[in-house]
Amino acid sequence: MKKILIVEDEELMLDIIKDTLGKKYEIKGFTLGKQALEYLQKEQPDLVILDIKLPDITGLELLEKIRKLFPKVPIIMCTAYDSFKTDYQIWSANVADYIVKPIVLEELETKIKKIIGE
Repeated sequence: MKKILIVEDEELMLDIIKDTLGKKYEIKGFTLGKQALEYLQKEQPDLVILDIKLPDITGLELLEKIRKLFPKVPIIMCTAYDSFKTDYQIWSANVADYIVKPIVLEELETKIKKIIGE
């Protein structure tokens, strides 16, 4: 079973995504970037879903740290702000895709299947 790490600042959204994807994938989720980073130092997921706005560090800072640990792991960036779609820092880190909140779960599942399969 493929592993997906979700880093999302909204606990309710994190739970909804985990419930939806948990039947097909092994899901690990965190609301804090530092917790996710601790997990990443022990485990390599097959995919990361990363919110740009986090309470402790920015998603962009975490993106940079993830790239140092796992340069090739696919990452889907997630934010409520459509303006990040053109942010050079995101695309220069070779993210796999981008999704704007509110998250449409079917759209997220389609992106995941396209990137890592089932």
